[in-house]
Amino acid sequence: MKEHNRLRIERLTARYARRIEETRPPAEAEFLREFDALRDGVLRPQMEEFAGELRKAGHAPRIVLDEGHGTPSIELALGLREATATRNVVGFCVIRWTGYPLQVLAYLEVNPTPFDIDRFARPTDVSPERVEQILVEAIEQILVCNAP
Repeated sequence: MKEHNRLRIERLTARYARRIEETRPPAEAEFLREFDALRDGVLRPQMEEFAGELRKAGHAPRIVLDEGHGTPSIELALGLREATATRNVVGFCVIRWTGYPLQVLAYLEVNPTPFDIDRFARPTDVSPERVEQILVEAIEQILVCNAP
């Protein structure tokens, strides 16, 4: 084989290997580390900010760890005064479904039924801007569902 063709094949196979590695789902331990970083660096600070605004309006919100639909998880329980619904939470958790890679699930739970808001292939796909939008829209939905 000519040297330039050998080098070309070497570059092509290296590029191919990188692409395969980039699209491979992360190992569970890596995924969970990424979720912990997301929870500590993005989700919790934004939930605390929204909780502060809800407290100013006379509600009793709280942040709940690892009590969601999957674990690990984080939820903002709105603690609405005089609310008729029992849960009133917006949360994020890691979901494990047989035959599928791990995912981050953003969800809203308000009576009568919880529903999924969004799913993310990797914790690193969850941007601070998207978290903010999810939180504000979920809080709006919960308030509307609980209004007399």
